[in-house]
Amino acid sequence: MKRLLTSLILISALLGCKTEKKESSPEKEVSQLQTYFENTTLPAALMGTVTRDGSMQWEAFGPAVWEGTETVDENNIFRIFSMTKAIASAAALQLVERGLIGLDDPLNTLMPEMASIPILTEEGSLYTSEAPITLRHLLTHTSGFGYEFTSERLANFKPETWEYEDQPRLFEPGARWHYGTSTDWVGKVVEKVSGQDLEAYLREHITGPLQMNSTWFNVPDHLSENIVSWGTRDSTGFSEYPRIPQELETTFSAGGGLFSSPKDYLTFLKCLLNNGKFDKGQILKAESVALMFENQLPTGMRLDHNLPEEGLPPAVGQFPDESDAYSLAWAIEMSPDEAVRAKGAGYWAGIANSYYSLDPGRGVAVVYFTQFLPFNDKESYDFYRLYEKEVYSAVGTP
Repeated sequence: MKRLLTSLILISALLGCKTEKKESSPEKEVSQLQTYFENTTLPAALMGTVTRDGSMQWEAFGPAVWEGTETVDENNIFRIFSMTKAIASAAALQLVERGLIGLDDPLNTLMPEMASIPILTEEGSLYTSEAPITLRHLLTHTSGFGYEFTSERLANFKPETWEYEDQPRLFEPGARWHYGTSTDWVGKVVEKVSGQDLEAYLREHITGPLQMNSTWFNVPDHLSENIVSWGTRDSTGFSEYPRIPQELETTFSAGGGLFSSPKDYLTFLKCLLNNGKFDKGQILKAESVALMFENQLPTGMRLDHNLPEEGLPPAVGQFPDESDAYSLAWAIEMSPDEAVRAKGAGYWAGIANSYYSLDPGRGVAVVYFTQFLPFNDKESYDFYRLYEKEVYSAVGTP
C-alpha cells in the first residue's frame, strides 16, 4: 500500500474509536448541524461563514476547554497549522508587488542554505543540483521539498550526520507537486528580503492592519486563556495535550506555526474575497489576489498524495481530491463532479482537523475548526462538508 497523505491519518483511524453519543434535548427543535454533532464523538466544533459584504454567521458546539462548560466561540484561539500557509503566501506576494523579489527569480544566491540541500533519489543516493528554485516553486509545492509524513523516502532517511537546515529534496524544481516544507522556506525568504522576523512582518503588514489581534506565533499572555483544548483520538477516546504553550517560539514556521481565532481567519478570507481590500486600506492588489485563485501547476500536473490504491479507510475523510490543482496559496477546485463548492474555489486545511474554503464567484468563505489528531478524521471532515453544503444552499447560484 502506498504511503498516505500523512502517517497521522492511520495512527488511530483504524481502531474504530467510539465514545458515548451526546443526548439531544426533545424539548426544542434542533438543526441538522446540531443533530449531526450529537451523533458524533467530537468534543467540540466551531464553524462560520462570511460574505463579501462582511456579514459573519457562526455555529458552535461543545466546550472550548474539553472539561469545561463554556461553549466554544469565534474568539477562541486554535492552532491553525497549515492554514498558516495562505497568510504566508499573501506576505510573499506583497514583496512581489513591491518589486523586492519576482515569482520566477532564482533564489539560489539569496538562499544558498536552501539551494544547497541535495536531492534524495528513489534508490537512496544523494546528489546536488544547481537548477534554480523560485518563489513560484515554493508557493506551489513544486520545489522538491516534502514532509516525512508525505514521503516514505524521507521517513526512511536516517543519515548518521546531516548538516543541512531541512531534509533532502525529492526531485528537481518543477518536476511535480509534493506537499512539504516549501512554505516554511517562503517564510525564510520573507524574513531575509524584508529584514524582519515573520511575527513582526505579519503584524505590520497583514494581521495588524486587518486587526487580527488573536493571530500570533506566540500568543500574548493576556490572550492565552482563550486557547482551546487539543489532543489526539485513540481507541479509548480523546487524550489532551498541554493547552497553553510553556515556551516561546523563536523560529517561526510559515508552513504551520500560527495560532488564530475563527473570527480572525474569516476576516483574512473576507479581505481576499474583496480583492485584497479592507476598511482602512489594501493588503494585496486585485491582480495578486487573482493569482491566488488560478491554477499555477503546469498542464497535466495535479495533486498527488500517494493515497492507497484500495482507497481510504472508512474512518478517514475524503480530503483532498487528487483531481484538483494548486494555486500560490491553496488547492483549486477543478472537479466537474464536485457536489458543493464551485469550480475555481480555493480550499485547504490544518492538520488538527480544521478546514476552510473560499469562493469568489459566490462571494462566500467558510471556516471549520475542531482541534485533534489524527488528521482527516471522517466525523470532522463530513461535518465541515455538511456545513459547507448548508452555506452554499443559503447563498444560491451566482
